[in-house]
Amino acid sequence: MPAPVPIASPADLRRVMRAEFEVSDEQWAAVSAPLEPAVVIAGAGSGKTSLMAARVVFLVATGQVRPEQVLGLTFTTKAAAELRARVRSALDAAGYGPTESVGDDGEPAELAEPTVATYNAYAARLLTEHGLRIGHEPDVRVLADASRYQLAARAVARHRDPVRLLSDSPRHVIDDLLALESAMSEHLVTLDEVRAFTRRARAGFEAELAVKDTKVQRGLVEAQDKRLELLGLVETYRGLKDELGLMDFSDQIALAARLAAEQPEVGALERDTFRVVLLDEYQDTSVAQARLLRHLFSGGTPDVGRGHPVMAVGDPNQAIYGWRGASVSNILGFGHDFPLATGDAEPAAYALTVNRRSDARILDLANRLAAPLYAAHPQARELRPRPDALPGSVRTLVHETYDDELTWLAEQVLTTHREMPEPSWREIGVLVRDNAHAADVFDALSRAEIPVEIVGLSGLLRLPEVSEVVSTLALLHDLTANADLLNLLTGPRWAIGPRDL
Repeated sequence: MPAPVPIASPADLRRVMRAEFEVSDEQWAAVSAPLEPAVVIAGAGSGKTSLMAARVVFLVATGQVRPEQVLGLTFTTKAAAELRARVRSALDAAGYGPTESVGDDGEPAELAEPTVATYNAYAARLLTEHGLRIGHEPDVRVLADASRYQLAARAVARHRDPVRLLSDSPRHVIDDLLALESAMSEHLVTLDEVRAFTRRARAGFEAELAVKDTKVQRGLVEAQDKRLELLGLVETYRGLKDELGLMDFSDQIALAARLAAEQPEVGALERDTFRVVLLDEYQDTSVAQARLLRHLFSGGTPDVGRGHPVMAVGDPNQAIYGWRGASVSNILGFGHDFPLATGDAEPAAYALTVNRRSDARILDLANRLAAPLYAAHPQARELRPRPDALPGSVRTLVHETYDDELTWLAEQVLTTHREMPEPSWREIGVLVRDNAHAADVFDALSRAEIPVEIVGLSGLLRLPEVSEVVSTLALLHDLTANADLLNLLTGPRWAIGPRDL
């Protein structure tokens, strides 16, 4: 490892990182923050990933931590890979790339570099290494989404208690079962707790029904009865998981949170291993994730973990996972979970407000649309354009028909491509409301001979070779899937036209 170097300014950091640009004053304040709990409210496009990479370089280059003592957590595998690549690239450029450390026995140990993982992957590692402390076997298999659905279908078929109110289709019942079971795990509540809450709510609604008998009130009472029936299915589903030695991703987090709460020595080991923790997209963490991290990296008393250098990065205005148990209060109440060692003040809060992606007029419109969010979350601030931002343009058009809009869109993309100084299809983006619209846009642009890629899984499903595989699987499952049969018969393999059919 190179000797520590002093870094006293953004210019010093740029020189060490051999970067093209200096970090902004806002970024520098967070990058050079002392080793104590802190939260960074990073607006959209404000460079939070660059900040985290620069923070790691600053701490390593100044000798405050070694690379292997840094832990970075984020949500998706893709985001973890991007963060890992950015951190590794920044350390390499600064001359602090991966090196083999030497163990106590004098033999080469593992490569010394930061650990960057998803929240679930980190929870899985904890359970593998320490799960036996709470009776969790390390060979328990994790269910993917398709396997969860199949197991839930088995639970519905096996269930023996009467089900009178869940008259929806089997698919909807399974979806509701999985949603409720996952939400219970994400919020760390038991079957008995949810049953007791539901019965109290039902008693309250029934009392109101005696005073005011309306369709709405009757619906509220019936909703509680449906939940009680659904909880019976959840209990059967959980019994199947235990019987077969299975768990899903929400179970991973719940079990890891229980491990951290019941076995404080695990937190001591993790704090000793990771002297600095960076938490990405913290506004989307669930109750269980926040509790796991709090027990591991904030013990509650000055001599047991409190004040550990945890930096959470996120933006309450960008929370997108509320449907699966995320709580924006985690980032708003960061100081409650991660107080300073002294406990007599709130952790420092840093704000990144300069958007580096968009022009001025686009940001002005975004700020106007987001005004209610800024009012609700005063920690977040309006976005500002970078100093060299262009004015930009925003137009609103209303077309007579949907087809007219798609035709205009294709023409607009072609015109924009022709007028670009260095034409590049990858520099043109189209945003849509949902996947159904994305499919229509894909077809319209393809007809205009414009190369197009739909980002995400839905894009793969639009590819002919993939859609044929999906249709084949659908027909093997359900011989009445006529749309899939039509897709296969009219495709290139059979080429039977609609008139012949």
